[in-house]
Amino acid sequence: MRRIFTLLLIVLLPLCLHAQKTKFTPEHWGLIDGKTMVKANITSPLFRNYSVAVERVLSPGLGLQLGANIMPAGSLPLVSATTALQLEEEWQGLFSLSSFSLTPELRWYTGGGYGHGFYLMGYYRYERYKIGNYGYHFELGYQNGQPIDGTAVATGSLGTHSLGLGLGAQWLFGRNKNIILDWNILGLHAGRGTLSVEGVYRLTGGRQIPASILQTATQDIIESLSDLPILNLGSARAELDEANSTIRLRGIKTPWAFFRMSLSVGFRF
Repeated sequence: MRRIFTLLLIVLLPLCLHAQKTKFTPEHWGLIDGKTMVKANITSPLFRNYSVAVERVLSPGLGLQLGANIMPAGSLPLVSATTALQLEEEWQGLFSLSSFSLTPELRWYTGGGYGHGFYLMGYYRYERYKIGNYGYHFELGYQNGQPIDGTAVATGSLGTHSLGLGLGAQWLFGRNKNIILDWNILGLHAGRGTLSVEGVYRLTGGRQIPASILQTATQDIIESLSDLPILNLGSARAELDEANSTIRLRGIKTPWAFFRMSLSVGFRF
């Protein structure tokens, strides 16, 4: 990632300086009015993401953009779930993650350009993640000298709301200035998330949870999830359905922060 960023900086920085000098108005050319730009992120497929955005020029130096991103269900991009999520090796092949996000943002082009030049951005991001087949082992104690243990397989949904700031540069190319290159140099956002989890558990040997430990079994089954650094199970509401061997958790609050970098190409209408 560091090498990619450095290469982009070397190649695109001279273009940034040129972009500040370019004089252009939307009336120069446009299929509609020249103020609408549609872009596709060409770097996101490297991370198993697909992203598009539509930007509207509001006035000289000011633009409003709405971006959408989707990641189909699959393994974690670039990193191992065993490392990132402390997932046990035997479950790694079954684990899946998918996501969807919407990002409205306001851009200020510092040189007063109509959708081109250096820009600073402020944005809001809503993200929804779906987690599938997160498996783990748990222990409930002992009975008659024998351990009471089992496995659980959890699915979940994480919704996050974040606010962020960033900077970038955008260029218009071609005889009619209708080809777009948008370099989102760096954006940082932070906020809060809420996670809901539902899991199916099974005790070793097909046993049932002994009545003597039924009151504490719920906490013991979800204890392994508390090892994940982003989770705060103290605010969770847990429900154990012994008849169906399921457990549900609601209202798990977690802090959320991430960054964004991208390179997009597009067309001005």
